[in-house]
Amino acid sequence: MSFELRLALRHLIAGGGQTLLIVSGVAMAVTLVVFISCLIGGLQRNLVDTLTGPIAHVSLEAPQRVPRVPDTIPGQPDALVIASRQQRLWQPSTIDQCRCTEAMLRTFDHVTAVAPAVSGQALLTRAGTEKSVRVVASPPRQQDGISRLQDDLIEGNYLRLQNDETVIGYELAQELGVTLQDRVRLTTGAGISETFRIAGIVYTGSSSVDASTVFITLRGGQTLFGTGTLVTTFSVKLDDPFRADDVGDAMAASLDLEVDTWMRQNPQLLTALRAQTSSATMISVFSLIASSFAIASVLVVSVLKRSKEIGILKALGARRRQVLRVFTLEGLMIGISGSLLGGALGSAFVVLIAQIEAPSAVPGVAPRALFPGALIPSIIAGSMIAAVIATVIASVLPARQAADLDPVEVIRGG
Repeated sequence: MSFELRLALRHLIAGGGQTLLIVSGVAMAVTLVVFISCLIGGLQRNLVDTLTGPIAHVSLEAPQRVPRVPDTIPGQPDALVIASRQQRLWQPSTIDQCRCTEAMLRTFDHVTAVAPAVSGQALLTRAGTEKSVRVVASPPRQQDGISRLQDDLIEGNYLRLQNDETVIGYELAQELGVTLQDRVRLTTGAGISETFRIAGIVYTGSSSVDASTVFITLRGGQTLFGTGTLVTTFSVKLDDPFRADDVGDAMAASLDLEVDTWMRQNPQLLTALRAQTSSATMISVFSLIASSFAIASVLVVSVLKRSKEIGILKALGARRRQVLRVFTLEGLMIGISGSLLGGALGSAFVVLIAQIEAPSAVPGVAPRALFPGALIPSIIAGSMIAAVIATVIASVLPARQAADLDPVEVIRGG
């Protein structure tokens, strides 16, 4: 062990209560940073997961084909061409070469699940009650990789869904007054009508799904919308929802399909999330700055109290860089000790507060965390490293002051 390290340890041990106070200050700063940052990070993750959990991160549809009207009539160059173009809203555009498209989508980075589907609007009828709904027809196992419907089911089963069965949202079921095994009728704009038996009721927490979406099999949707063996859309799930725009742009550049992402559909939410992140960052920075000033002031007082000892050391031959190194090592050890303690306390508080549950208002749905904090290793490690750096920087001023003391003046001054 070097001379500087032994001396730094001896100073810290001799400091007793003063050393404990400084370490506690660093620990409290790290605890505050870890607790607030992990709490806000957990809330953001829960919000994004609630919003994007039952929907696709990236959606791809066939472009709308607009018929081309000729400018002239062959053989009659002077004829005036009058035409009217109308879009068939009731008939969704289909995607050719479905299997090749699906295989290509799986090759993009960050893609974890792909589901082909026939999607469109339909009129749901039950005992004289009518409701406009969005129909999602997809292979259950593939769609479950997108929407996690099996995990969110209150009643019934989704993975074993048959062609004449449907799964509907909890709010929609409440509005229609239906339960399992009841039958409902779906009618498209083209006049095609099919009857489906309710095989499951799902609660996702997203009103757009729970109140106005029904799920059926791909074969059932192809029959209902008359698309044959083709599909109208592909849903894609990513390992990181915040990469949706980048992945969507790459897909749009490679495929002749219209691409949309959840991020472009929810710009206000993204703005709110960025504001939350900025607030957490500001709180963390100011907490570290405040703790740094407190540590610096205590260490300056410590230098003044030990000025005579420092003067004697320099008179005995201790060099300026050795004295500088002693106080820098003290700051480093204080920073490491306080950061470890603060990281542990902050993590413990996050875990404890996450145990507080809020009962669900929906029967059959398990209670959820009232404060869904999450232990985020990058935030915890970053907070600890930042605190160590701030503590070392805060120790530079008293270290330079100690190194510049004149041993003769110190000893003469008593």
